[in-house]
Amino acid sequence: MAPDRRDFIRGLATGTLALGTGKAVAQAPAATKPAPSAEVDRRLLGQTGKEVSILGLGLGSAFTKPYGKDRETGQKLLLRALAHGVNYWDTARAYDPSEQIIGEVVKGVRDQVFLVSKSGNRTYDGFMRDLETSLRNLQTDHLDLYHLHNFDPKKDKSLRKIERGAVKAARKAKEQGLIRGFGVTGHSSPDILMECIRRFRPDAVLTIFPASRPDKGRYEDELLPLARRHKMGVIAMKAIRRDRQSDLKGSDLIRYAMSLKGVCTTIVGLDTIAHLDENAAMATGFRPLKSRQRAAITREVQLALGNYPAPWDMPGYTDGVVA
Repeated sequence: MAPDRRDFIRGLATGTLALGTGKAVAQAPAATKPAPSAEVDRRLLGQTGKEVSILGLGLGSAFTKPYGKDRETGQKLLLRALAHGVNYWDTARAYDPSEQIIGEVVKGVRDQVFLVSKSGNRTYDGFMRDLETSLRNLQTDHLDLYHLHNFDPKKDKSLRKIERGAVKAARKAKEQGLIRGFGVTGHSSPDILMECIRRFRPDAVLTIFPASRPDKGRYEDELLPLARRHKMGVIAMKAIRRDRQSDLKGSDLIRYAMSLKGVCTTIVGLDTIAHLDENAAMATGFRPLKSRQRAAITREVQLALGNYPAPWDMPGYTDGVVA
């Protein structure tokens, strides 16, 4: 690695990058490991009135693969996250057996967790069945947020039909207190998510904000401002899922997403205590990257990735990895 490239990466790690050069200038201090009493920063999630940790737990396959057969260790990671103040826990019906693993912990700490799951069903009855299963698995009488999972323009041809089905069910469940809010998720197109925002007026949207700025930056430049105008909670995902092919640290890529104005929390698949501790330290006393620093990261990531497609754009991809 050339000296200027080493300086570039070192600058990112300390938050001191100067745009257009490989040299560092005094900006934000490097993140340090939090003291036992320190907690990850929090932000209000849209108009829900709830504060959530800016670092969220993505409990898809990055969690279930190592802990599906070692649930005790996985549950220790969940409790460690709570000790850091990480209260945003994201799972889904599609992430089996994630809900069951989490439920054993949730029942003892329910008031400390902002609990989120998802249904991929688009019908009224199907959505309600999924919700009933999620509540049973998670051993709770309500969810703080329940998403309509993974909107895709190739599959979801009629939003009007979905509004009469799953969206109607979500609104009913919210009236009944079974969920406190509902959201929409996706990573296949900003257009369908923006149309969902305009039509459904959900409480939150979960989508991709990687440093590589896919789709010519439209997730950041068009979808994010639209969500902010509607005062929605915005959750970032896939911050490192593809961009880890660059030489940048995962915590720097997560910091990129956290620094975007309007992003409330960034969910990450943290598969070890060490990864959890590292990212919790970065998100405690958080110092957002400046726009020129984010631009420099984007250039580095795009150079490293070239034209290689994102995993979620590959045929047969299943949304089980949320990092």
